[in-house]
Amino acid sequence: MREFTEQSGPQLEGKVDRATGTPLDYFFILFPLALLQLLVVHTNAYATFCMARDGPDSSWAEVTETEMRAFLGINILMGIVQMLTTDMYWSSDMFFGLRGVQMTMTRNRYCKILQYFHASDRSLEPPRGSDTYDRLFKIRQVIETLLQTFRNSYVLSRDVAVDEAMIGYTGRLSFRQYMSAKPIKHGIKCWMLCDSRSGYLANFEVYLGRDGSNVEHGLAYNVVMRLTRFIRNTFRWVFFDNFFTGLPLVKSLLQNGLYSCGTVRCNRKGFPQQLKKPAALRQRGDSQVLQLGDSNITASVWMDRKPVHHFSSLSDPTEICDATRQSGQNILHLQQPHSVSAYNRSMGGVDLHDQLRAKYPSGRNSKKWWRYLFWFLLDSAIVNSYVLYKEWSTRETKKRRYTHLDFRRELLKELIGGYRKRKHSDRDDAVDRPALMPVENIIGYKNVRLNAKRTTCKYHKTRVGHRSDTVYGCEVCNVHLCKECHVAYHQAV
Repeated sequence: MREFTEQSGPQLEGKVDRATGTPLDYFFILFPLALLQLLVVHTNAYATFCMARDGPDSSWAEVTETEMRAFLGINILMGIVQMLTTDMYWSSDMFFGLRGVQMTMTRNRYCKILQYFHASDRSLEPPRGSDTYDRLFKIRQVIETLLQTFRNSYVLSRDVAVDEAMIGYTGRLSFRQYMSAKPIKHGIKCWMLCDSRSGYLANFEVYLGRDGSNVEHGLAYNVVMRLTRFIRNTFRWVFFDNFFTGLPLVKSLLQNGLYSCGTVRCNRKGFPQQLKKPAALRQRGDSQVLQLGDSNITASVWMDRKPVHHFSSLSDPTEICDATRQSGQNILHLQQPHSVSAYNRSMGGVDLHDQLRAKYPSGRNSKKWWRYLFWFLLDSAIVNSYVLYKEWSTRETKKRRYTHLDFRRELLKELIGGYRKRKHSDRDDAVDRPALMPVENIIGYKNVRLNAKRTTCKYHKTRVGHRSDTVYGCEVCNVHLCKECHVAYHQAV
């Protein structure tokens, strides 16, 4: 078996200073400024299209690059501080409203940008049914840009993992999937290839449903072969679960310079009959390994609580590793084949990336499916940026342990920067703030907020003839009066 010789890790020479680079610098390596500018152009173009179709929108003003950065920053913040409704971030209630969000952008402006937010040129979208129709057109530019930056910025280590991830979405969509065994049961399925050590996402593919054009080896085979195309002949170790594993896949990867290992369903074609239900395996820790001729390919079965089956092309059939299992209060010291040990150690790359990404999900709910995919890609870019930062940066921070949360907090602050879009100057939010009404005041009398409960306006009660409650009144007369009634009441007295 040949050795993996590449130097793994970030490839950032000349792109960012190790001693001074901030989270924003690492983020813009993977989510380039040109992509942000495209979002600005497409959002303004979509707003123009909608107004030409539906009539003018007097509350819309073209979004700028600085404003789009602040918009993305607010959405990242919403993933950290999660609330049930968007309005709660702008609430005047001291227990819910976020002052930072309120000072950065008005709620109406945020909602207006969200309404027209777009990531593609609608005028270039091929019509449905045409030969060039692309179901991912609305997000295609973002996908292609991130695929390129993800691959160019990091060299994967020897061990990589292939698995699936679900992007939650319950609306109508032709390629929406249902997976009963997943925490997210309804949504968009995405195939992912990640570094087993760091969780860095290097390649991904959105599953659009069954494709009958290539069925020789099946879906799972084709997915793994496509995802690993860019790392062929590097002698890496590729790990996958029993959805993907089959003898044709293991053979093909080996022919393309990649070793592989995965759990396998014992009814798969090519799995040895004598390993399906071996009578010799009676105790926990027992195992049996068979080798395919003089090749590197082995099939194994190991008795844990129940038999576990593997195909591998990276394991010595004679190598045995130590393992521990807990049974009640007892610790069991067992032995297992190398394929089982290697799989358990390196299969979690995609799960690690998913844990980091799903911890602070950016964005808000929407009826548009492509936005869920956009926020997924944005979060993946942030996770990858964090991996680059942790492995490359030597910048000193106040914290001894710089976490993923710290990275996101600093990133969103840098994205927002000094941007402010408020129609009014800052005012104190205290509920008992006096509200003087100079327009209604007349000589000798002053309309203020009274330190008393809301009650009926005296002028409405005596002169108008119907009830109108207010908390304002005359400070001198100590009677409740509406702002509109203040002058009329004192002129009539």
